[in-house]
Amino acid sequence: MFNKKSLAALVGAAALALVVSGCSGAVDSLSGNSSGTGGKPTLTLQDSTEYTQLPLRFGVEKGIFAKEGLDVKFTQVQDAVTGVATGELTFAFGPTNSYLRAAAKGAPIKIVSSAFRSKGPFFLVARPGINSVAELKGKTVGIAVAGSGMETYTRKILSANGVDPDKDVKFVADGVNQQAYGALTTGQVDATIIHQPFPALGQLQGKSVTLARGWDYLPSYHTGVLIAGNDVVDKNPDLLRHGLRAYFTAYTYAKEHHDEYLPWLKSKLGTIDPQAVEAALKQEDDIWDDNPAIDPKAISDTQDIEISVGFQNSRYDADKYIDTRFIPQEFVKPFSYPKPAN
Repeated sequence: MFNKKSLAALVGAAALALVVSGCSGAVDSLSGNSSGTGGKPTLTLQDSTEYTQLPLRFGVEKGIFAKEGLDVKFTQVQDAVTGVATGELTFAFGPTNSYLRAAAKGAPIKIVSSAFRSKGPFFLVARPGINSVAELKGKTVGIAVAGSGMETYTRKILSANGVDPDKDVKFVADGVNQQAYGALTTGQVDATIIHQPFPALGQLQGKSVTLARGWDYLPSYHTGVLIAGNDVVDKNPDLLRHGLRAYFTAYTYAKEHHDEYLPWLKSKLGTIDPQAVEAALKQEDDIWDDNPAIDPKAISDTQDIEISVGFQNSRYDADKYIDTRFIPQEFVKPFSYPKPAN
């Protein structure tokens, strides 16, 4: 049995990588709302302040989770891996490679679904005056967190454009979201890998230029999944089934009803220019596919890529840590991937 302290020590690297899992933007904390009432099963989710997680809150307000017979409780946890492993969270969103590593190291978790998107939502942006990746030779480049998936994308984008990531640039672990954007706009780095809505905001403000999109360079690198603790998987499968169905219903509804969702989202992201919020959604539209299925080839490709950049020593049997029995089949789609940029 894992306690919180021992589990946190075991998967500390995975927890650190969670902050670069494909989330961005921020609102004030949403914790304390939507606690369980009326005897319904309670789905406990992470109280995220990231704009890509807000369709969950939108879904609660639209009654989507209630239609599945669920109450929803949002709670703050130190990290998602520990949260699901100790039962504080029913399931959680985050980076595929980090979660697989955590499971391989012994964390009592399973990947139970792809997330609303599984392709890398990362943008390599630069200060004005730099107009191509090739121009980054001799420059300083932010990689978010060293050893993260965002560094993997940065390395691959640079290499594909003739820039040696080990010789031609200086890497800086400049954090994520607002921190990374601040590092760029204050001149601490010449370019950085970052999530939306900051590429859209930088373009709108004239403070950054987008050089590359991550998914154009690593189209089959799997970046986003949902995990659940083994206890939930074994003892509460119906909660997981209904929760996953509500999750994908909420995200699908948000994408298909921008006339409703976009004004709501802008109101929640009051510190971000509304035009940037709208542009951010449009710029990521082609990778928001709401497909819960997990492509084994993408998982295999991801391991190969991690090995190629030196972030994984050898292949492991990922099937041991994936359980697809609870995926809502009505949302499953054929796998599709963009053509690589090079």
